Amino acid sequence: MTYHPPKHLLEVLQKIEYEEALNNGDPRYVDSRQARGSEQTFTRLARKFGWDPASDIFFAPHDKHVLFFGHIGSGKTTELRRYAATLNNSKHFYVVEVDVLAKLDRNNLQYTEVLMAMAETLLERLTIDRYPLNEAALKPIRDWFVSVVKTRTTNSELAAELKTSAEASGGIPGLIKLLAGFTAAFKTGSSHKSEWRQEIRNGFTALAIAFNDLIRRAEADLIKAGRAERLLFLIDGTDKMRGEDTLQFFVQDAEQLLAIRTLVIYTAPIQMKYDGRLGGKLEADIVLPMMKLEERDGSPFVIGRETMRKLLLLRADRSLFDSDADVDRLVRFSGGHPRELLRLLKLCCELADDLIDRTVVQSAIDKLAADYRYFLKPADYALLKAIDTNPAHDGNDERAQELLHRLALLQYNDGKWRRSHPVVRTLEGYKLAKTPTTDPLADVAAKEAD
Repeated sequence: MTYHPPKHLLEVLQKIEYEEALNNGDPRYVDSRQARGSEQTFTRLARKFGWDPASDIFFAPHDKHVLFFGHIGSGKTTELRRYAATLNNSKHFYVVEVDVLAKLDRNNLQYTEVLMAMAETLLERLTIDRYPLNEAALKPIRDWFVSVVKTRTTNSELAAELKTSAEASGGIPGLIKLLAGFTAAFKTGSSHKSEWRQEIRNGFTALAIAFNDLIRRAEADLIKAGRAERLLFLIDGTDKMRGEDTLQFFVQDAEQLLAIRTLVIYTAPIQMKYDGRLGGKLEADIVLPMMKLEERDGSPFVIGRETMRKLLLLRADRSLFDSDADVDRLVRFSGGHPRELLRLLKLCCELADDLIDRTVVQSAIDKLAADYRYFLKPADYALLKAIDTNPAHDGNDERAQELLHRLALLQYNDGKWRRSHPVVRTLEGYKLAKTPTTDPLADVAAKEAD
């Protein structure tokens, strides 16, 4: 069926989902590799896992844990789904996509429950694809969870439910039901969550051995069936954790993540790239760049603007805009960030009567800018103006990291240079901030000292 963009403002509005990632084959997908300057990103990622897409040569590492950085809402999941499809189709990898936001509580997330979700999703995927593991493969990890349920669960109602699952029929369905009981309870924020986390930590070595054994046995079956040589987990949603959870997951608990001897990709928030505390334990050099709308010297980057324009006009028919200039203005003030473009489009649909014209576009820009005004401080404006004066400056203090996280500061060309969000530059606080005259960050430090 031929796809047609919505032609009514209300239909456009109702179809905007900020956290929606596009599946393979979605007609709204736009190839953004040239706009991002990410033509080599997939090849680099594939080679980390031992596969060269050009020659099909494959030398898989024993284990590899890779972080995939990018601004929240920049399209990481959409791109990773395309990467996953290519990796999966190579027949070298059996890709297991784990959506932690669907299974777990993003506001209180630790590696303990992510492991539950990984095991549950792996078994679900094997069941769907009809690769049934025998009871010998399932027994070590089943026994570990059964022991936890029977001896450590103090909540009587939940304990009875999980014990029933633990004692249910064997095979993958029984173990899936047991694991699902854990992940569901973790998501609901039950009071016994801390108790289970502590038990998992106390017995983590045994759990890691059992999980690794499950992975090896699954890989052996996949090799025997001629399907794949290695499992590869794609953990999506770990870029949306709260600040303290992010630090604990990627830094404090890195050793526990690495104890699972497999291949893993984790989505990670852009500010972690510059945190300085990752310590080389996890592979941390792959970044999905933003779509670039201009060069560092301010000259237009046509490919980037055309890509964002296509993205917009696949979400709202051209007939809804008064002029091409209105489309281009929305693109320009998005900063090349897909979700920010959708936020502007949403505001336009809420404000417009019949057409999205210049007045509506300006009102949308003003309202989006107001969202940034609520949290930006005078020192933030000074730092943003300092960075705009020298976009290649590599200073990355905590304030710069926070501005990256909250999208007031956007980075381009794989982090080679940065610039403030275009709507922020419309705010009075930015306009009144002192223009740096020497070293930008030195000027900011002096301003804070006054």
